[in-house]
Amino acid sequence: MSYLVKSSIKILWEKIFYLIDNDLPATRPNLGDHINTVETQKRLDYILFYNPNMVRVEYLSTLNSTKENVSEYNDKKKLNQSIFRNFSRLEPGKAMKLLQIVNRNIYAPIFRQMGQGYGAIRSLDQSSRRMKYEVRGCNECMDLPNIGLNSCFYFSGMLAGIFSALFHQSMGVYESSCVTHGNQVCNYEIGYGKDLEFNDEVENYLTVNVPPGSLHEIERTLQRKILESLSTEGHIEKKIGSYVHIFIYQLRMLNTLSQNPEIYSEMYQKAGNRFSHHLVNTLRQFYNVDGEKLLTEAMSKYYRKQLLANIHSVEKFDDGYLVTFSEPMDCSGIKQLDIKPCSFMKGEIEGIANLATGKKISCEINSCRFDSGEPLCQYRLFYEKKEVEIPEWLREMQEQ
Repeated sequence: MSYLVKSSIKILWEKIFYLIDNDLPATRPNLGDHINTVETQKRLDYILFYNPNMVRVEYLSTLNSTKENVSEYNDKKKLNQSIFRNFSRLEPGKAMKLLQIVNRNIYAPIFRQMGQGYGAIRSLDQSSRRMKYEVRGCNECMDLPNIGLNSCFYFSGMLAGIFSALFHQSMGVYESSCVTHGNQVCNYEIGYGKDLEFNDEVENYLTVNVPPGSLHEIERTLQRKILESLSTEGHIEKKIGSYVHIFIYQLRMLNTLSQNPEIYSEMYQKAGNRFSHHLVNTLRQFYNVDGEKLLTEAMSKYYRKQLLANIHSVEKFDDGYLVTFSEPMDCSGIKQLDIKPCSFMKGEIEGIANLATGKKISCEINSCRFDSGEPLCQYRLFYEKKEVEIPEWLREMQEQ
């Protein structure tokens, strides 16, 4: 992980901790510092089902990031963590009460501020440190369909990091039930990472297989939710489960990208390109336009309505288009980065351009605010030139 990415992740955590007790100004002057939940699920949760190999990456990167930063936060809150080193020797009633106090005053406020819902410890086996943790109002899974999988991998990684920091031992987490199955709450099992039987449960949880039909069902559900969101007058009232803070979106994305920027940037772009095929149908239906106007008119309206970015213009040239925008949720408020975090958006816009024009178009970053220092970013959309087939006899002559 590069120093700049690691520094950005730490700063995001510091902002989150600050938000627990204070208000921060919006990171984006016009669009504000919140994101429509269905859009975070499209960009973050959808990609896990698009490429299930990323599930383990998100879980582990979130665990490690959370453990490091929450451990520092515990120290700042003057939490005497030595109590938990001899946790198994405490009186049973006292052990449970200590955990509930810490959860109520430190961890539950973090979850609420993140928009992750309301969490509570429901049971405890003190000797093995096995716990059941219940979450209400989790936004990670609220719009996803039932495809036979528990889907809150990010929250599982965060819980694992939190309790690893608290006990100074490797802890693991898996989700035993999820709102996607029609339950009212998401339930998590927390246990000692070196417990072989428990670790097998975690491994099974992280080994995900998504059949093509299930991926299609997720795409159809998200497409329907996007249409519902566009049809809502104004912005939905801010509350747990409706909006998620932009810092959390960026934190999740950077946690994953930091593991291998080149590979995962490409994966995000491919996922964005694929989803654009469903999105274009929604844009046609909602804005009642087709062809080039999907790119030049509907896309700008959609991005602003969904709080994704403020697209200032889509200019047409002989060889393609130039998209100029500001306040993208992928990097607004982040000071420095040496990786480009906007891969899903890049793939999505490229896909929209291909479908809107009926021509093969590739998207390149013409200008990035991290490179230029300017508030505006630009994507250049180029028509791909067809290679002219050279006859064999002519190729033979050229080689002489």
